[in-house]
Amino acid sequence: MVSKKLLPFIGLIFCISSATIAQNTSFHTAKASAPEAGSMFIFPERILLKDGSFYNAERATMFVPMNRSVENSDVISLDVYRFKASEKANPNTPPIFFLHGGPAFQGLESAFKELGTFEKYWQFMTDVADVVVVSQRGIGTSKPTTIIDSRKSKMPLNEAYNEEAAVEELQNRLSQEKEVWENLGVDLKGFTVLEAAEDVNDVRKALGYDKITIWGGSFGSHWGMTLMRQYPEIIERAILRGMEGVDHTYDHPGHTWNAYKRIAEEAENSEELKGLIPEGGLIAAAETIVKRLSKKPVTVEVENSYTGKTEKVLMDGHWAKQFTRGYTGKQEATWPADIITMYNGDFTKAALKVIENTYALRSRPLTASYYMLDCGSGITPERLKEHLADPATEVIEYEWDYRKACPCWDSDLGDEFRTNFETEIPTVIVQGTWDRSTPYENALELIPYFKNLKFVHLKRGPHGAIRAAYLYSAEFKKALLKFAECGDNSDLKDHMELPQVKWVVPE
Repeated sequence: MVSKKLLPFIGLIFCISSATIAQNTSFHTAKASAPEAGSMFIFPERILLKDGSFYNAERATMFVPMNRSVENSDVISLDVYRFKASEKANPNTPPIFFLHGGPAFQGLESAFKELGTFEKYWQFMTDVADVVVVSQRGIGTSKPTTIIDSRKSKMPLNEAYNEEAAVEELQNRLSQEKEVWENLGVDLKGFTVLEAAEDVNDVRKALGYDKITIWGGSFGSHWGMTLMRQYPEIIERAILRGMEGVDHTYDHPGHTWNAYKRIAEEAENSEELKGLIPEGGLIAAAETIVKRLSKKPVTVEVENSYTGKTEKVLMDGHWAKQFTRGYTGKQEATWPADIITMYNGDFTKAALKVIENTYALRSRPLTASYYMLDCGSGITPERLKEHLADPATEVIEYEWDYRKACPCWDSDLGDEFRTNFETEIPTVIVQGTWDRSTPYENALELIPYFKNLKFVHLKRGPHGAIRAAYLYSAEFKKALLKFAECGDNSDLKDHMELPQVKWVVPE
């Protein structure tokens, strides 16, 4: 017989056990059938404008197969926006399908919370055609959003960087996260750029378009080029920037470092930094920083804002290679000041960045889809060998995350996928000489394969070259829209320049 005194405790244990079971088990079975692949639910979406009025858009949930190579595959959903063409547009112009980069596109809903975003970046396109924005499978507003735990174990900051421990921690965490999604019934094998290209084609068919114009950059150019190879007959024109070709997922270290060399050349001749440039120049200074800290690390005491305690941070060769590309934001204007500051022996701000990298949560959490997409596209052995032999790997960190993380995901589209291909599709490529993410040389390598190409060299152009160009030049914007409307590229110049940078002076 159970004592009455124990009954409350038994009840509590039963409740806790039940709650634990309920996290993973349901006592009810869903009776609703899954949506059919290829079906789309379209609904109105009102976008608040800066003046308080609204733009009436369309939004849709598109259901597509999770893995088209599997018969009777489960479905996943994509988030789709359509901005209808204005009265100024020629109704015969194919729609613009905008393909975002990353792959880390979080969707437009959050972006539109900042008033003026639609007017500044989207509305002008509607004077040419319908504009369609397709989300990336498994990311952002697509469902399921394959978010993973990207919290790093907090390695001791006052000890030398331990590569073996860092790799073990990363691979254990990612292997566990992969297993989580597989146990949840998600077939990660379907999360590749080939499937993402099929997604775009399915959206095209669902919306009733015969042909489309693609507009994409960075991963969006990689995604777009995959579509150009798979379905050339549906693409009327292409507008690309930040070129990431079929074998460009891993950025070439030497070509990336070339962007910094071009930035350095201009910074060294500027009035703002006159008398502050180290002897031999900024590139030599960056190399010296790595050599110094590799040989003799420096300990810096700084306030850890995450713990409220004073922290000792050991700045060694590992961190030097992390910060030779700068630590103050992403603007070109700050990079010389970062290099000059570290060269002069001041590592305070760099140490604070180490703490931020260690403690801060990512503003955009990583996803399993990000890894499956990029690792699947991968790199050929020949190109990887060339990259690893490049002298720039002695100065900047080279794709550590891909090289150490991709073995966990078992995603590889093969070297045939990574073979360049020729296309006759009318294309405009705008590439910035200061692109530090997808270097200028990527575009130079790809130019011979585009047989109907207008290439625009953008001096001082960043990764977002097209946006930078049209925000600066109304003439360029008009010429680009003319191409989007009718394929006439005659008003686009071969060479453009952005204004000179106002360099940040080190404190």
